[in-house]
Amino acid sequence: MILLIPYIVGKVGIVNYGMLAFVTVFLNAGKTLVDYGFQISGVRLVALARERSGQLSALFWNILYARLALCLAFTLAVGIAVQFIPYLKAREWVFYPGFLLPLGHVLFADWFFIAVQKARVIAWANLGVKVLYGLLVLAVIRKPEDFILIPALQGLAGLAAGVWIVFAAARQYELTWTPPDSRRILGFIRSDFRLFLSNLSVEFNTSYSILMLNLLTTDSLTGYFQVMNKLAQPLRFLLVIFSQAIFPVVCRKAAEGWSAAVHFLKRAYLFFCGPALGAILLTVIFAQPLLSVFAGRSDAFLVDNFRLYLIVPVLVLLNVPATQLLLAYERKTAYTAVFLSAMAVKILSDYLMIRYWGLRGLVLSCLMVEAWTLLGLWLASILGNNRMAKSGQALKV
Repeated sequence: MILLIPYIVGKVGIVNYGMLAFVTVFLNAGKTLVDYGFQISGVRLVALARERSGQLSALFWNILYARLALCLAFTLAVGIAVQFIPYLKAREWVFYPGFLLPLGHVLFADWFFIAVQKARVIAWANLGVKVLYGLLVLAVIRKPEDFILIPALQGLAGLAAGVWIVFAAARQYELTWTPPDSRRILGFIRSDFRLFLSNLSVEFNTSYSILMLNLLTTDSLTGYFQVMNKLAQPLRFLLVIFSQAIFPVVCRKAAEGWSAAVHFLKRAYLFFCGPALGAILLTVIFAQPLLSVFAGRSDAFLVDNFRLYLIVPVLVLLNVPATQLLLAYERKTAYTAVFLSAMAVKILSDYLMIRYWGLRGLVLSCLMVEAWTLLGLWLASILGNNRMAKSGQALKV
């Protein structure tokens, strides 16, 4: 919760906040593994099967089982890594309570309510997570060493909201409990592996930046970048909500034909662009006071880098139409190839640019990678869907 950042930084200090950012990289990777490809494939499958209650129940429960299995695999793998890698071992008491973070994400079935277009439920659940997390932080975090509990508190809040979401889904849509179907669970994991790689590469963009910044510079500089990243998160969150809200409709329009999907996407996207760009511009204008409040420091160096970093959500906004069309038409290979290539570029550019130019180099590297992704997604969409645009081919479901 962004409003808690000044309180947390004030209580634990920017150095501990930077160390926390480093550990959270691994925990967020666990959340990405739990999501796997279900934020896309789950939405698509539920949107197409929403009228068949028996199929819907089996689909819902087996996706939850798959998410739980992935969470347990992540916990075991990272737990072993912490024991054998000295740099992680020195931070083990942040990791162990932090495993509640991906566990709390398992039951958060936002993908289901996105598919049935009940955004109100997700909005209340997200609000509940933030309020409960905020209350727990204010009650528990009192001194610098308490920073190790912050991911655990976030996980507890997510777990409570997830239980509520599961009960809400089961009650409203009469979802009967279904025992695990191992073949179906493995089928999800196999078929969505490419989507997972794409999601991992998106998470990797921020995570790798924090890892390299922490390894090559200092905990305090990592803390300042984390504050900048958190301040940009509401802008990216707007893009995610918009994309999730329209994706089920784009899938159904794609089933009618290419022209129907493109027509709907044009109208929805143009309607959203104005508010999104306005929010980004306001953040640029008020960059100095925002950093002063949230980071406790707002010199020209940090302000200039923050404003430059805010070009990133603009580039992400520009790739939304291409992303929606690629995923609606199940072009997972092209979609994944773009993000994997961006990941390869980032591995090299972040290391070199942070090593020689520090924080400014990291910001420039982020812009370069997002521009690469934008170009790749549009090329994949134009080249891959040109044939369907000419033929009016419908999506086969």
